Amino acid sequence: MSQPIRVIIADDHVLVRQGIRAFLDTCDDLTIVGEADSAESAAAVCRELIPDVALIDLVMPGGGVEATRLIRTSCPSTQVLILTSYEDDAQIVHAVQAGALSYLLKDTDADTLADAVRRTARGEAILHPRIATRLVQAVRTPASDPAPSALDRLSLREREVLELMADGLSNHVIATRMGIGEKTVKTHVSNVLAKLELQDRTQAAVYAWRAGVKR
Repeated sequence: MSQPIRVIIADDHVLVRQGIRAFLDTCDDLTIVGEADSAESAAAVCRELIPDVALIDLVMPGGGVEATRLIRTSCPSTQVLILTSYEDDAQIVHAVQAGALSYLLKDTDADTLADAVRRTARGEAILHPRIATRLVQAVRTPASDPAPSALDRLSLREREVLELMADGLSNHVIATRMGIGEKTVKTHVSNVLAKLELQDRTQAAVYAWRAGVKR
């Protein structure tokens, strides 16, 4: 039997942490290994425990964006799932730029949250439907268009993979769509991230929208 997915919860409201813990503790494949109430403490807990997923609220001492940045810098194996009630466009983009893989709102139901934790642990980007819409709108402004020359570094196959990544598809689904092996897809994904100097799939999706790869 595989090991449970290790999770920490970072939120400055004790009742919120207790509520999330109470539900996730009922899932046999998830285990809460730590809690934090600020950006600094979240980063410290991650450095000590190396969880698979960090659930981060945006509004807490130090800020969720800074917590995300600290965690992704010091614990790159830990994926960040933003769980917040905050829908400000700038904060959404900043959180993604800091390295957040997934972004959910606190009106998300418990089963959806548990599934998002599992998928985030697997490296899949999960976005609340309202956040996905606002993120696309935010990154498609003319002022945020990236230099197209970076795309020239990608092969045709890598550009195809980037487009499918922008659709939020997993490696398995991309492999099926392209008729290639999943290991080959993983190689293409790694190449795309390296050539475009991006940290994760969410940033790749944002880049694809900005660059006009996806319209």
